[in-house]
Amino acid sequence: MACHETVTCPRCQRTFECRVGTILRCQCQDISLSEEERHFIQQQYSGCLCIDCLRELKSGFPGPPAPLKKEHK
Repeated sequence: MACHETVTCPRCQRTFECRVGTILRCQCQDISLSEEERHFIQQQYSGCLCIDCLRELKSGFPGPPAPLKKEHK
């Protein structure tokens, strides 16, 4: 039997249904996070975040630094 539970997002306090028992149907499968983004989120929060918070964190996450341009002399 699938294990679903209502949880509270630790970031915004909104409740949502976590589908850990059928993870492929869970809301968190709708977003792709890099290893760095997942690590950052894990360091800041414990437990599952709602999809809105995951999207906000992803959109505000600084990407890799741009390569330095070499000056031509």
